[in-house]
Amino acid sequence: MTHRLTAFPAGEAVRRRDELLDLCGRAFGGAPWHEPPSGTVRTVERLLGSAVGRPDFRAVAAFGPEGALRGFAAGWTDTLLTGREPAFELAELVVAPAHQGAGLGRALHDALLTGLAPGSRLLMTLDVPELTKRYERWGWSVTDRRTTGTPGRAYAVMRRED
Repeated sequence: MTHRLTAFPAGEAVRRRDELLDLCGRAFGGAPWHEPPSGTVRTVERLLGSAVGRPDFRAVAAFGPEGALRGFAAGWTDTLLTGREPAFELAELVVAPAHQGAGLGRALHDALLTGLAPGSRLLMTLDVPELTKRYERWGWSVTDRRTTGTPGRAYAVMRRED
């Protein structure tokens, strides 16, 4: 399967809101996330709210030959996960289910992180082996575990130094 990776500026992300909602709904509706539609809307609105307001917003998108959005990765510098020093946070990495398992997630991940100034990178993901092991293969380490108000949801905070 061929795809084209390209920068995904904030304005383009806002313009493609409906596509982002559809993609996130398909990607997060199944295992391991099982996110309800309202969770997908929160995810996209958080992303777009951050995209519009942050000068350090950075995103990469993958498009198929027909122009359909197949995936994206986005992030920005934050202190939320560290509680102290600023670090680039990989905030979202989403791949359409039909394109998972073919290296597209890794390609998006690498494209997003390429060119950043040296420093700490952080992310938070569901604390399930399917996800944490994947990020560990990509150079990340679990540094903390957290729970939220959602029963049965545990998250891993992961870090890497580049």
